Amino acid sequence: MANYDRSKVEIGVIHFGLGGFHRAHQAVFFDNALQNGFLDLGIASISQRDTSLADEMRQKDSLFEILASDGERSERRTIGSIKESLFYPRDEARILELAKSPNLKAITLTVTEKAYKPDSEFTARLVKVLRTRYESGGSSIAVISCDNLPSNGDFTKALLKSVIKDSKFWNWIESNIRFPNCMVDRIVPAPDKNNRLLINTEIFNQWIIENDPISKYLEPAGVKFVADVKPYELAKIRLFNGIHSFLAYYGELHQIEYVADVIKIPQLNKYVAQMQENEISPTIQIDLELEKYSLEIRNRMLNQTLHHRSRQIAMDGSQKLPQRIIGTMNDLADLNKPAPLLINVLNTWIAYLATSDFVNDPLASEIIKDAKAKNFENLFNLLAAPLNPKYLPLLTGEPLNFE
Repeated sequence: MANYDRSKVEIGVIHFGLGGFHRAHQAVFFDNALQNGFLDLGIASISQRDTSLADEMRQKDSLFEILASDGERSERRTIGSIKESLFYPRDEARILELAKSPNLKAITLTVTEKAYKPDSEFTARLVKVLRTRYESGGSSIAVISCDNLPSNGDFTKALLKSVIKDSKFWNWIESNIRFPNCMVDRIVPAPDKNNRLLINTEIFNQWIIENDPISKYLEPAGVKFVADVKPYELAKIRLFNGIHSFLAYYGELHQIEYVADVIKIPQLNKYVAQMQENEISPTIQIDLELEKYSLEIRNRMLNQTLHHRSRQIAMDGSQKLPQRIIGTMNDLADLNKPAPLLINVLNTWIAYLATSDFVNDPLASEIIKDAKAKNFENLFNLLAAPLNPKYLPLLTGEPLNFE
């Protein structure tokens, strides 16, 4: 149990997204900060999809447990950093009250890539929270997107600028709201539906944020602050998330429930290693031992204790692949380098779309139709970052098979 007095904790963070990843990641780092004596960093975590989860959390005083394992050792810990579990829109009045608080230091986000749209409910709610702070004369805070978007802070700011037409309000945002880019990394399977207050995860946990005043609280809690997060973000999105998506589509095609069982296939593991070394790493410019980092990623994905389902990772491919796979391929095209292994990743995704009985994606009807018709040009033109046309004649829609 926490070594701090929860009755003295004040809310200093509003978080959108009460899912398992938030509770296994940001909530853990803020819990570290509370244990370091920063008792004004409690979290009000907001569910936008499931009132029952917020209510279940409330019944337990918003306490939950983390069970972290790497296959050889495990750590169990109670997390107390979430002070209030809320549901938007039901608890809007309380959320807007917190938005006015002089103690508020940050709004953090884990809402998935598909929520960052001008017409989404999330965008409207974030604008309303910020406008409430603006109208109350609130002080400067950070808005920290923790979703797997390139330059996620810059992206969030640009999204808000596209929808806010009030120049005075926008000028206030420019002067008072900081949008540091960040990178998050921890494997967190969806919690068991019968025990959502126990989060199974890995021991590895990483959060890298661009230099920001909030480092005063979070750097001693284990968060790394850097001048430019983009190289770290690019390495993670391409070497980790891109591989994760490939494993998920392969697993779905071959009825392999967990990605740990996919990557333990010897020939597939070798294929992934070659893809990381020969096609992904050349597009990443960073002072990091990429070969060592890639091996660490593969070993983490082999963790048999996590039970990370292929189906969970496979969702929303149209939103994820532009930054996870297509950006890499387009960079290779600019470097005049071939991408035969990554082409087969796209073929695997196309085959998944064409044959799966369950595709969870906001563009499902359109992309399934094009995949089945092998209308590859139209399929990739639907995505936020279209594929370089030089690759289109090389696509077949035929999946890989290592068995």
